[in-house]
Amino acid sequence: MAHPYHDIKDFQSFCKARAIALHEHVSALPAEKFKENPWELVRAIENFANTEKLPMIFRENKMNLARAALANMSPKPKVIVEFGSFVGNSTVAWGAMLKEFYPDNNSGIRVYSFELDPELAGIARDIVKLAGMSDIVIVIDGPGAESLKGLVKNGDIEPESVDAVFFDHWEDIYLTDLKLCEELEVFHKGSVVMADNTDIPGAPKYLEYVRGNMDEQAGTTQYQSKTHLIPNSSISDGPRALEVTTVI
Repeated sequence: MAHPYHDIKDFQSFCKARAIALHEHVSALPAEKFKENPWELVRAIENFANTEKLPMIFRENKMNLARAALANMSPKPKVIVEFGSFVGNSTVAWGAMLKEFYPDNNSGIRVYSFELDPELAGIARDIVKLAGMSDIVIVIDGPGAESLKGLVKNGDIEPESVDAVFFDHWEDIYLTDLKLCEELEVFHKGSVVMADNTDIPGAPKYLEYVRGNMDEQAGTTQYQSKTHLIPNSSISDGPRALEVTTVI
């Protein structure tokens, strides 16, 4: 979808300015409004995005597709890794979903979210804290690949312990980071990988790989993949796709 910015740096600057404005907005709201109600905060962020032109958030229509994919897992997921926190709305949502899946025992549930920009990572941490999710959600600033390597090296993430991964950073490196997950052996049979915006801007090499259409996939982790589109959407020229891939 075309945007009125001269280059990617202009767009990034705009997004960051709107993220800072969001941070100021939600920080001024009564904290008790979101206590024990993380979904209220997720909705508040989307409402701000709608009225104040905050792009790049993972919206409710796609979030519902992701929730359905995770709810269909057996057993339900406990550990989710997210590449691309941005302002933390999806980060909070993953934590809320995990708590819903395990209402009586939160032991072992964890969300690890990676954000390249340290200022945005700080905003995401504040959003997580406001939602009361700091006990299970960890936001790490720095390149996602290096962050994941560090967690594995330190033993925070053990082999075959990641139940779900969400890619929502740069489409050009979705495949690179997927291959890193394979190399580090964090997946297990039944792990789910969700990738946003695989239609626009698009991630053709990633899609070819998870759909088994690339020769190099032979002998590696095998996948079953399906594209989910936002239902009943009026969007005609924007991203509608969420690719949901299962390790088989």
